[in-house]
Formats: sequence, C-alpha cells, structure tokens
Amino acid sequence: MANSYAGLADHYDLIMTSGYYDYDAYAEDLLSRIGEHTDLLELGVGTGLVCERLLEREPPGLQITGIDHTESMLARARIRLGGRVRLIEQDIVDAAPPHGFDVAYSVGGIWYCVHDQGRTWLGSHLVDEAENVKGLENLAAALRPGGVLLLAVQEAHRSYRRPLPDGLVYAQDVHPDGDGRFTKDYLVMRENTVVARQRLGYRLYPEKQADQLLEACGFRLKPDGASGLFRPYLRV
Repeated sequence: MANSYAGLADHYDLIMTSGYYDYDAYAEDLLSRIGEHTDLLELGVGTGLVCERLLEREPPGLQITGIDHTESMLARARIRLGGRVRLIEQDIVDAAPPHGFDVAYSVGGIWYCVHDQGRTWLGSHLVDEAENVKGLENLAAALRPGGVLLLAVQEAHRSYRRPLPDGLVYAQDVHPDGDGRFTKDYLVMRENTVVARQRLGYRLYPEKQADQLLEACGFRLKPDGASGLFRPYLRV
C-alpha cells in the first residue's frame, strides 16, 4: 500500500481538527451502533483522534485495536493514547489483522463512503483492484461472522483552500486520473511557502459496483435507517 500521510504527520492533527472532520459526531454515532459489542478494530488509526474521542466517553469494557502502515502517524497515536489502545503497524493488503473482532470501522481511513448529489460511492485509498480485494478479504478474516463493518460517510473530495491557526493555510488539489481514480495533493503553506506536502491516490467505486465488491469479499450491506454518518456492512 503506497499511500502514506508521512509527509503531513507534523500538521495532520491541526488539519483534521480544524474543520476537516467532526470527530465527536463520528464517535457518538459509533457508540450508538456498537451496542454491547466492545472489541473494535480501527482501519487507518492515524494519530488516534477517533480512538481518543471514543475513550473520552468511557464506554464500559471497550477494547480498541488500531492498525496503520505509517509509523510516523502511529508514533503520535502512542503519545496521545498511551497504553489504552493496541496499536499495530500493518498493511492490510499484506496480512490480516488479529482475528475475532466484533466491529471494524474506518473514518477516512483505508475505505470510506461518499454521498454527493444524491449518489453513493465507496472510496478507497487502494487504487488497485487486486489490492482492494485482498485487503477486504483480510478484513473479513479479522471479523467474526455476524460482525459489522462501519464505513464513515463524508463529502466528496474537492479542491479548496482554507486558513489554519498560527498563520498557516491548508490547500488540497484534486485531479481526476480516469476510470474512477484520482490524485489528491495536500499542502500546508505559510505566506505562499509550502511547509508540508503529500500526494495520495484514491479510487471511487459506484454504489452497485462497490456493494458487489464487498459482497464478493464477505460483506453484505446492512441498512439500518440511522443517522447516515456510517454505512454498515454485515460480515456474512
């Protein structure tokens, strides 16, 4: 898995907590969905921002394992979370995570969902078809039968700029590459000088194709009429 946020690690938290995601809303929605299931796997744990919000709410018996393939991000997660979360440096395409989880979730991690103009897509930071299949198969092996995969729903990526604290500016530029593939450049600037940058690829699958892909890898859509912050799939 070539995509990595290593180039943005020093500024990642600042970008993500200044309006990019509403982590409190995602945490509340997650906890409302997991019920008595307490053994959670976060896909693309990053610097631990979602885990932190979950643990702040002190749900009884919650156990979280977070995987990520970028060591510089995990280093920040270890500082933030201490020993409260099991953190593993791992590429899900290479091997399955530990087995037996009740729930796996991703908030802008490896996979996510996009709702835009009345349509739904599966977003993936794995641009290669074979990598998506292998990654999802490894994920299915990590979830117990009857377990749930929750993919956060977000807006479509678009090009824009916005101010950050301390005189910084965040910019993202999105370029279509064809066949559902895109390149996204992340830039942090001060007075038009770039102080950090990262280029990532991602892929969008239309809803029907996405559900077929997930079903072939062991997941079936589980509509539940909830708030829409997550799209739920059942591990069959």
